Amino acid sequence: MDEAFRLETERLRLRPCTAEDADALAPMFADAEHMRYYPSTYSRRETELWVQRNLDRYRDEGFGLWVVEDRETGEIVGTVGPAVQIVEGVREVEIGWHIRPGWKGLGIAPEAAAAARDWAFATLDVDHLISLIRPENQPSARVAEKIGMRVDREVDFKGLPHLVYRIDRLSPPGPGEAGTP
Repeated sequence: MDEAFRLETERLRLRPCTAEDADALAPMFADAEHMRYYPSTYSRRETELWVQRNLDRYRDEGFGLWVVEDRETGEIVGTVGPAVQIVEGVREVEIGWHIRPGWKGLGIAPEAAAAARDWAFATLDVDHLISLIRPENQPSARVAEKIGMRVDREVDFKGLPHLVYRIDRLSPPGPGEAGTP
């Protein structure tokens, strides 16, 4: 992934992670309330490894999760983007997101996730995208639904139950009609 890559929405700038972003992301991943749907919080070292996994994804897949910045202030408000996951033995492209405490409830996750969804469909050779969401994670379920995803099935992912939310690529419109899901 090109380091100069930028994707902008009305309020947000999405860009590739850098090693230096661990400083801003570590408090989010260490926050117990934010990480309540994960097996545990992340230590500083685990945050650095999370950043490194995305740098590896950029190299190996050409994409990975991005940092989300407030366009006005440049402050890092979270992460979003596509990432390859192996679900039930199948390679899937997942749209994932994290929004920092203090920035939740402002519509940032759906705005960023919709931009990631649109970029993935425009850029990647995929016929659908997924999001893996723990059944009790209602805030993320609402984000998935806001960007057009619906529950496809339940799976065991990394030893925990997850709902697979899915959205299919819109079919190209025929003469005189709009695209359909």
